[in-house]
Amino acid sequence: MSLRARVVLSIALVFVIGMSGGAGLAGWHARRSIDQELRAGLVGGQQTLHRAFEGLSRSDHPARELTQLVATFDGDRHVRAVLLSDQGRVVAASQPFGSTRAAPAWFDRFMRSDLAPVRVATPAAVRGFSAIALQSVPANDVGDVWLEFSDVAGSLAVVCALGFALIYLTIGRALRPLQDLSESFVLIGSGDYRARVRERGPPELSHLTRGFNSMAGRLAAMETRNRALEEQLLTLQDEERADLARDLHDEIGPYLFAVNVDAAMVGQLAQGQRLSEIPDRLASIQAAVGHMQSHVRDILGRLRPTRAVELGLNAAIQDMIDFWRARHGDITFDVRLLDDEAVVDEAQKETIYRVVQESLNNAVRHGRPNRIEVAISSGAGGEIITRISDNGAKTDAPQINRAEQSGFGLIGMRERVAASGGSLSIGQGGEAGWTVIARLPAAARDHGRPREVLA
Repeated sequence: MSLRARVVLSIALVFVIGMSGGAGLAGWHARRSIDQELRAGLVGGQQTLHRAFEGLSRSDHPARELTQLVATFDGDRHVRAVLLSDQGRVVAASQPFGSTRAAPAWFDRFMRSDLAPVRVATPAAVRGFSAIALQSVPANDVGDVWLEFSDVAGSLAVVCALGFALIYLTIGRALRPLQDLSESFVLIGSGDYRARVRERGPPELSHLTRGFNSMAGRLAAMETRNRALEEQLLTLQDEERADLARDLHDEIGPYLFAVNVDAAMVGQLAQGQRLSEIPDRLASIQAAVGHMQSHVRDILGRLRPTRAVELGLNAAIQDMIDFWRARHGDITFDVRLLDDEAVVDEAQKETIYRVVQESLNNAVRHGRPNRIEVAISSGAGGEIITRISDNGAKTDAPQINRAEQSGFGLIGMRERVAASGGSLSIGQGGEAGWTVIARLPAAARDHGRPREVLA
């Protein structure tokens, strides 16, 4: 059953209970009123008979006067008079007022007051008659009450019908945003984040629809950003594959060719009995193999830099600095690391390492600096501050808040820092270069596992 139907039925039930109670109470009062009216009529009839009987003994025609006395009750609304003979037979009876508004039998039984007839004995001097019986006549009063009840019930029925129709329409209009929300949630569940709900209805539902639209907008933005990240990730993977292929071709290929040439030469020297020249060739092969092993280790380090977690943050960053220092001797690296790594949890170590890695990579590749500073320190309240600055050429400012205008690495830094509950800023570093500052909150000591970071 719909919510609107439940509300309308609940209101209808309250109305029915209230009207039933009111009708019962009104009926009880009406029944008492009818009973009092009939009793008063009987008392009045008795008084009339007693006054009439006082002069009846002096009458020359008492029988005629008794008949006329009974006839005076014709048209009475509450009492019917009946003249009885000595044998108890009805000699004459009055005709009470006849009501044209007869009540239904069930209503008449409920309202009828069963009062016993009142017998007023005739004077002893009057022969042939025993008494005049006064009987209550409730039909007229019951008919009047039924007419009033019918009018009131009809009016209430019309008012209730109009009221229920108005309530039904009002509640339906007020709850219509809930139906829109339900349909929009189905669309959201199916992946259509364009669903929106028009803000209407009561303030509570309007606030709810506003929150839904805001949520749908954020989900749509997240979906757009995720798609952009997926595309950039695929592009980055292709670029990394191309870099690896180029490194293998440029670095490993020549040495493999040299090893092949030296190995063939060793065979020729052995066949020509020129054994004294073989050690030099073998040493050359060993040197080439050693160079290839070193280069393969560098490639593996680029593919999976695990030292930030396994061997400590300071060691991993120092190893990264050594990597770039060996390849760019013209760059001076100023490195200041934490004295105590215990203030940083494992998830934060990974985040700091990635921020430093991406910042150094951008500085070396794009800025061509001759000085790079890396500083990791503990600030007020245990906050961990990572600062990387260079004096390279000033390029356009990286737009880390817009996926379509920034590189995947910058977006990755922002997502990692945000996942750790921190903030990331990139600004100009004085006269030249750029400065990257990542602020991470103090590591939680009461949690059993590190916070999740984006991969």
